[in-house]
Amino acid sequence: MPENYDSRPERSCLGCGKRDKAPRDQVTLPDGNVAYYHWDCHVLVSNCEVCKATLAALKTDETTDGLKDEKLVEAYWKSVEEKGWDQRPKIFTTEAAVPQDLPNN
Repeated sequence: MPENYDSRPERSCLGCGKRDKAPRDQVTLPDGNVAYYHWDCHVLVSNCEVCKATLAALKTDETTDGLKDEKLVEAYWKSVEEKGWDQRPKIFTTEAAVPQDLPNN
């Protein structure tokens, strides 16, 4: 696994309140601040299609039986190692999965 789970930044999840090193969806709020949600929490809170597709690409989902924390990070790197960096699932390369410009309000 190229990335050590313990080297990841520790962040809070706005959805569940848990503070850990699990992967997050970064959401830019209308005021310019950033909120972080676990991928599964973001699906449960807002039915986020990007997080759903991300979890599906890793053969898991938002249920309590889905992969969490270090196992989720391991599944991502295993996917990359098996398919290669250039062949990873499209959801990991789409612009929908990166920070977007703020709306002009």
